[in-house]
Amino acid sequence: MAPVRVLPASAGRAGGAAAATTPRGAAAPRRGEAAAAARRVAAHALGDVWAAAAGNAQRAGAQRPRAVNRYRGDPKVMSPSWFSPLLNKAPSDGAQPPTGPQRVLVSGTTGWIAAGVAKELVAAGHSVTGVARRPTQIDGVKSLQADLLSSVALQVISQEERFDTLLHLAGSLGWCSLEQAIEINVAGTRKIVQAALDAGCKRIVVASSVAVIGSIAPTHPPAKLPMPTDAPFVGSSWPYALSKHMVEELIAFMAQQPENKDVDFILVRVGATVTDPPDIVHKDGFVDGKEVSWPVEPAKCLPAPAERAAPKLFIEDALCAVAYSDQVDCFVHCAVRAPVVPGVRHIACVAPRLYAADAVPDLVKSWYGDEAAKRCDTSHYDHPSHRHDPIYDLAPAKALGWEPKVDLLASKGL
Repeated sequence: MAPVRVLPASAGRAGGAAAATTPRGAAAPRRGEAAAAARRVAAHALGDVWAAAAGNAQRAGAQRPRAVNRYRGDPKVMSPSWFSPLLNKAPSDGAQPPTGPQRVLVSGTTGWIAAGVAKELVAAGHSVTGVARRPTQIDGVKSLQADLLSSVALQVISQEERFDTLLHLAGSLGWCSLEQAIEINVAGTRKIVQAALDAGCKRIVVASSVAVIGSIAPTHPPAKLPMPTDAPFVGSSWPYALSKHMVEELIAFMAQQPENKDVDFILVRVGATVTDPPDIVHKDGFVDGKEVSWPVEPAKCLPAPAERAAPKLFIEDALCAVAYSDQVDCFVHCAVRAPVVPGVRHIACVAPRLYAADAVPDLVKSWYGDEAAKRCDTSHYDHPSHRHDPIYDLAPAKALGWEPKVDLLASKGL
């Protein structure tokens, strides 16, 4: 289909859905410091959203929204989360998937994952519109060329036609700077989600990341494995992880608005997407026109804790790996096959078995050292039948009706 050009693309901004890869470099701040920093950055980046909500409430004579206090650092509303009643709703009795062909808006369709999702949706008979900075050249997909960061450009979404679902897969990848992370992943998400809501979308699917928890980095051992989807953000020196945490907070805030009470929001925590076997390779976008990619082998114990050993590649890639075909199928399922339930749901998208040659307790001990490993509950993996269970809880995804199929470990004969 002929593309509709809205605004010239801005070079070097949003790409396809990002994978979760932990950066190397400076030590992370302590958890309390990281959380405080996250709140300060969120207040600065999203102040217009919270301030508008506060002003509306005060003009109406209502109590100031708790969300505004949350981002001004009020300790009284930090825990439990102000939006907890909306999170991880299980499908209610009688909840049904959408019926008939759906009108799906997919962002990032010039990227690896979003292009595959768009092709699968078209093959299944759905009407697909791709929005990206460059023209989308996929048979059967209508192209809207727009800058994710331009509210004016994104107005064409609601002017063009009505949509049923937004699949927001565009974003800055794991190697982004803090400025890119906030500008593209957070502010850009707000703009396109609002444009999609204005265009009538009743389901919003957003690519988040398993990095949103902030664990499985050398300086942030998890408290418990497998990690549940409601595990809190524990802080990180990684801008990408911070931005995905902020995106999830933003979506929860938008879901609280009265006009969005009937909207189904699904946050998909993407793992490290790799090519399907036999060649298991992680792709992480392009830098200066060259693809950034590397082979991923099953995780093995390190000879010394990661902070001392300084491995060239972190084992986190392997621990959260998911095959490309499973990742694509997960997004397609969330868009058009999952039961419709208003509110906010989180799911993790990783391989069905942990892509690791060694047992999880041994990996944690070698990765973090003896003392830190003692503070991580890995008792789930003591039973032989749980030896290769994923480190991220797949139960919410299964409740949504989706399960990964590609066993990466089996492809290595393990």
